[in-house]
Amino acid sequence: MEDLKLNIKLWLKANRHDYAWLAERCYVTETTVRNWMAKKPIPRAKAHIIRELINQSPVTMPSATPIDVTLQTQVMIRIDKNVTKRLEDKAFTQGLTLEEFLQRTLANLSAE
Repeated sequence: MEDLKLNIKLWLKANRHDYAWLAERCYVTETTVRNWMAKKPIPRAKAHIIRELINQSPVTMPSATPIDVTLQTQVMIRIDKNVTKRLEDKAFTQGLTLEEFLQRTLANLSAE
């Protein structure tokens, strides 16, 4: 559970979200989220919601700032909306989702 809490904190920071934002999506109060993160266990149903939010997080990166990559069990990259659209279009032409396209591209790069 502590790994999940650490992942949540890192993910929120990487995506510039706060506990209030997460609370809205979990249908609880910000105080409840703060209690989870400090001492109380996250209920199984709410942990599932949070994992889904993390998995569905758009891969975005502001073009004006340096790339900030957090390595963990996942890599989250913030990309400008216009770049995201171009990547989605490129993925679509190959019959892939954006996630599949990025995974394939990164796998090809790491194989070089």
